[in-house]
Amino acid sequence: MPRYYVQTLLWVARVSIACFWVWSATVIAGEQHQPVYDQYSLQASAESEVVNDRMLVRMQVEHEDRDAAALAGKVNADMQWALDQLGAAEYESIQVKTENYSTYPKYEQNRVVGWRSVQMLALSGGDFDAIKAAVQILQGRLQVQSMSFKPSDETRRQMEDALINTALDNMKHRAKIVQENMGASGFRIMHLNIDTGHRYAGRARMETSMMRSASVESAPAVDGGESTLSVTVSGQIQLQ
Repeated sequence: MPRYYVQTLLWVARVSIACFWVWSATVIAGEQHQPVYDQYSLQASAESEVVNDRMLVRMQVEHEDRDAAALAGKVNADMQWALDQLGAAEYESIQVKTENYSTYPKYEQNRVVGWRSVQMLALSGGDFDAIKAAVQILQGRLQVQSMSFKPSDETRRQMEDALINTALDNMKHRAKIVQENMGASGFRIMHLNIDTGHRYAGRARMETSMMRSASVESAPAVDGGESTLSVTVSGQIQLQ
């Protein structure tokens, strides 16, 4: 076969392939830009109250001294005393963690005249009575910095699972309303997003006078209250 004939065939083949890819790209682009009909965006949600069955109390040791070494000794002594108290058998259900040891200089007329140190102690768990009793003892040398309540992870997961089912049922109910109103024979879900991130802090009460007192005769009065958990489902349906 003459050489020029072979070259001509190769050139024709290349042109044919190039034309094929151009045609394919044009068809795909045309399909991508075709209008989509009978699609609707919907959103549904469900929420419920859940008991706050976990308690977190943060207490602090705070001292001031002109001598940094003496100051550290005071803070360490009080914190060790607190940990020793919490080692009793009646407090074994409490999770204990020391946090945030900080030291700050004290100034007078632009010069350091002393030091201030603070160390935090966190008590958490589901045994409210044990935590309240521990706080009552520890307030002899520590101060309550904050108290909060929330659902435990297991309680939250169980409630969220139930809310997901309810929110999905609500979503299908709304889709059915759209289908019937538009005279369609059915629908299919094109896209769905489930958001369990909506959580709101629960109500909790504590006698503020108990928090301010350095030494108390009775345990703090608390009420864990409830939190509101919600699940939101959003997405698109296409009528059939």
